[in-house]
Amino acid sequence: MKKFLKSYFCIEEHHSNIKNEVIAGITNYFTVIYLVLLVPEIIMEVFPGALSANGELIGENIIYNGITVNEMLVILTAASFIAAGIGTLLIGIFINVPFAQGPSLAVGTFVTYTVCVNFGYTFNQALAIIFISGICFFILSVLGIEKKLHRAIPSNIKSAVTAGVGLFIAYTGLEKAHIISIDENSVFNLFDIMDLNSVHTRDALLALAGVVIIVVLIKKGFHGAIFAGKIICIILAIPFGLIKAVDFQKFKYSLDLSKTFFELDFSGLIDTSDFSKGFFSLTTIIILVFSICIMNVFETMSTLIASKNFIKISREEGYVKKRIPQILEIDAVSSCVGSLVGSSTVSTYVESTAGVIEGGRTGFTAVVTGILFLFSVFLSPLVSIFPSSATATTLIMAGVMMMNVIKHIDFEDVADAVPAFLTMFIIPITKSLIIGISFGIISYVVIYLCVGRRKRIKSLLYVLAILFILTLMFLP
Repeated sequence: MKKFLKSYFCIEEHHSNIKNEVIAGITNYFTVIYLVLLVPEIIMEVFPGALSANGELIGENIIYNGITVNEMLVILTAASFIAAGIGTLLIGIFINVPFAQGPSLAVGTFVTYTVCVNFGYTFNQALAIIFISGICFFILSVLGIEKKLHRAIPSNIKSAVTAGVGLFIAYTGLEKAHIISIDENSVFNLFDIMDLNSVHTRDALLALAGVVIIVVLIKKGFHGAIFAGKIICIILAIPFGLIKAVDFQKFKYSLDLSKTFFELDFSGLIDTSDFSKGFFSLTTIIILVFSICIMNVFETMSTLIASKNFIKISREEGYVKKRIPQILEIDAVSSCVGSLVGSSTVSTYVESTAGVIEGGRTGFTAVVTGILFLFSVFLSPLVSIFPSSATATTLIMAGVMMMNVIKHIDFEDVADAVPAFLTMFIIPITKSLIIGISFGIISYVVIYLCVGRRKRIKSLLYVLAILFILTLMFLP
């Protein structure tokens, strides 16, 4: 077996060994698992009646085909692990690179708040839109158009999108932990630190303690610090009175994945009642599919750029560059698989650079991570007992770490600073990635035209600006 693995994955040729690959694979698993668990929690907001006014899951409410909130969370989590496992195995076996894949947090957020909440599409219709976007992304990858899109979009806008998502995620975490709240007058309020009898106060304090714990673990060089911090929060939630003994009854929920497998609903995507409604609905679908494809390009290319800085140390930079088109194609296939099992678009996690730093150089690292994801399917019922403070901790830290890209934005040049600022500021305020990106691209084109930098605007960027203007016109 060792001989076969070394030969198939060319482990020795990549200056690695099986031990390093296994350790790197386990590192990747513990580094990105919080994302795999996080996406289902965000998607839960798609279902009317799943959350209370203060953002808490209403466990026993029936929200979908006779399924309760807790049951649906378990099913979505299992689907998330399956999508991550299949995607990661594909990229490891067929592309032989040490990356991990899984449901995209950015696209999951977009699908939840824009596709479903704003546009009113159902969960099943959203899965159909994700499937279509996967096919379109595959075609774009084969034709190489995604590279042109990536080159056309200014680097400051790319960084601003990541920072904007980080702000939005962190804000969501602060709200879920009840650290901040908004009253009926739209005024922000801080939790009452002295009211220890309040569950919300204890939730907030535990979340803040969890953030400190994660920071300490990261500074100590502990791989998988965010996931470890979440586990610690869950354990501490017991003495805090945030997990009661009755909650463990939720292990009774079965993994009836048939409720979400192959449940794509293409009916209703296009309104054929008359020409104007048909044109409007078709344009809407095109814009949504286009938006998901663009976000997928952002995420995958960011992973490759970040990993390149580490992989080139072992002289593998050229090796990865040659496989960029193949990686994007696997992304597209995995996205289709994700929709078929009831999950979000699958993308390559930038956090999987942790495995590269740990010594992973081949696809065997990804295979180890993928197998761990598939085994985790059977642990999905665990998520139903997680307190909101544990979820909030990972949200806040994920947001903080995504803000790291802000250093790449040139705030000295006001022509670059304004589009970037609008992008990352509007995303958390509107809870919409596409609105933030639209304002960023449109303002960039307009400002550059007005300051005499027309030659620095890529031709394709004009097309993007027009499409985004249409997006803003059609957004409800």
